[in-house]
Order: sequence, then structure tokens, then C-alpha cells
Amino acid sequence: MGTVHTIENHLTAISRTIRRVLVSYSERQNIQKKRKLIDKVSLTETQKQEIKEFFRKNYGKSLSTAWHRLYQSYTGIYCKDYFPEILFSTRLEPKLNPYREAEILGDKSFLPLLFSGIEGLHIPQTYLSCVKGIYRNGNNALLSPAEAYMSLFDRGKCVVKKTIDTSSGRDVQICNFVGGQDIGSSLAVREVLEKFGNNFVVQELIHQADVLATLNPSSVNTFRVITYILDDRIHICPIALRLGRSSSDRDNIHYGGVCIGINADGTLKKEAFSEQGEHFVFHPDTKVKFSGYNIGGGNLTRIKETVLKMHANLPYLGILSWDLSLDTEGAVVLIEVNTTGQSAWFCQMVNGESLFGENTGKMLQLIRK
Repeated sequence: MGTVHTIENHLTAISRTIRRVLVSYSERQNIQKKRKLIDKVSLTETQKQEIKEFFRKNYGKSLSTAWHRLYQSYTGIYCKDYFPEILFSTRLEPKLNPYREAEILGDKSFLPLLFSGIEGLHIPQTYLSCVKGIYRNGNNALLSPAEAYMSLFDRGKCVVKKTIDTSSGRDVQICNFVGGQDIGSSLAVREVLEKFGNNFVVQELIHQADVLATLNPSSVNTFRVITYILDDRIHICPIALRLGRSSSDRDNIHYGGVCIGINADGTLKKEAFSEQGEHFVFHPDTKVKFSGYNIGGGNLTRIKETVLKMHANLPYLGILSWDLSLDTEGAVVLIEVNTTGQSAWFCQMVNGESLFGENTGKMLQLIRK
């Protein structure tokens, strides 16, 4: 068995290296696509030196300032300790979240099992789930394919989404099943589900709080909250709010949505941004002014308290990205938790703050070269 374990460990190490190389290549491709935004920012020699010294001291080497300039291009705020996306995705996340555990715990069909019982948390009701091709109802009883299709025959409005290997709002569909057919696509229940493969969940459609719907009613608007474990405590990164636009039912920034930072008192920052660097002082569709708009300090406090409780349920993983909303009763809604393929960039770009603030040095030291 010792030989087998040795071989397994070597194969795991090779797999990690291949994954890191592929992610690194992808990040470098992505940063090149943002070259127009990067080139808008010119750092002073003092700023360049400050960044170089900070990273040499804590990471062991300096690196390109492209990510610093990209983040600064949105808000105009210089920050020496912005955390580069390439270090986050290729070094920090793999360090804090062992891939096998992260992959299993990231399955969205497991959310009720992991987080039920947390006070004030609304987990969307599951109507049907499919795990490796095995169908289950909302009570986790096994169903045949025919029974699964019939369970949605007249379900009405609901959300179908993949539960693994997802990102950026892809593989999500809002359906309205009537008489065995989705009204929007005219596809039969079976045809809709077959598009999602062997791992998906069908859930209730969330009705968001008025304070979010006023900003944009076409999508369920979500808070991105990142938590991480350091020095035996769970910490919370700067929070961002994502809003849909152009009548889209997606709030994701990759689907044309906008994103805005949130102040500690629950008010929004002055401007929202698109991925392409567009600035908005009003929502482009609803014309709601962002500056001074109050999500509510109480709502923000509940969100923070809830993510701390949820992360405490997953101590195996050191960093997690939560997508949350608020329902009409004021409860915090858990849309999903991201355990792999997380992002460091947009929470920094919309807030003009480092992801880890005063802890940035310590986080860099965890992955020191």
C-alpha cells in the first residue's frame, strides 16, 4: 500500500502542476484582453517601487504591476497591496482549498445538507436534483427519470442550474413548466433537463427584497462576499453588489451586468462599473442614483453574520466566495458558494481596496516563493 500511496501522491502533484499551468495561461490571456484599461493608468516611480518592495518583502519576488493598474483603472484609487488575480488563482486558492475537498463541497446540490439550520438563512427549496445521473426529489428520495420529469410537469416558475463545473452565471436557466413544457423555450421537461447533463438542481425562483428590486427588477441581484481563515479567525473581504441590466435575468458582470462596492454603513459607492470599464452614477435602466442609496446597515450586518456562521461549517476550506441575496422577508438567501475557480478582481476593482487589507502581507507569506 505504501507504493500505491506514493504513486497516488505523485499523480496528485502532477495534476496540481498541470492545473496551475493551465490557469496561469488563462489569467495571462485575460490580462492581455484588458490592456486598454491597464494602459490608462501610469504609476509614479515611487508607486512602482512601493509595490515592488511590498511584494519582495512578503512574496519573495516582485511581479508585473498590470493587475494593480487594472484595478486602479476603475476607481482611480492606487493601492500597493491589491492582490493580483494570477497569484490568487494559481497559488492562494489551491493552497487554502485542497482540490478534492473543494470539488466535493462545492456541489450546489449539497447546500441544504451543509447549511440548513442556520438562523435567518433562506436556502432555496429544492424540487429536484440530479447527482451523477441519479435523480432525487426535495427530500432526497430516489426517483426514476420518468418520475423526475413528472415531478416538474406543472411546477411553474423555477430555476435549473448545473451543480458542478460552473462559473460566471453560465448553465443557469429560469423555466416555467406548464403541462410538461417550458413556456419560454417550448421544450419538454426532459429536453430541458438533458441540456444540463448529469449534475444539476431545480430550485424555487427567489423573490428579492424591494431594496434590491428597485435597483434592477429583471434579475436577482446578488452580493459577492469572500471569507477566509487566518490566525484562527474568519475574515470578510470588501463586499460587492452585482446588478443586471438591459432586462437580463442575469446579474453577472460577464453577462453585461454592473458591479458596485458597498460602504460599511450599507450605502453604495458613487459609481458602478461594467467589466469593460464603463462608469455609471445611475443604473443604466432604472436610473436609480447609486451614491447614497442605502441597502441597510442591518441587512449588511445580517449578511456578514451569516457568512461567518456558514464558513464555520466548512473549516476544510480556507477561502470561499458566497453569492447571496435578500428575500422579501429580509432573510439572507444563499444562492451558491464557490469553492474553486474564485475571483479576486471585481471586489477590489469596485471598492478601490485590497482584497485582504492589512492581512495582505500575511496572505502573500502563505504562498511565498
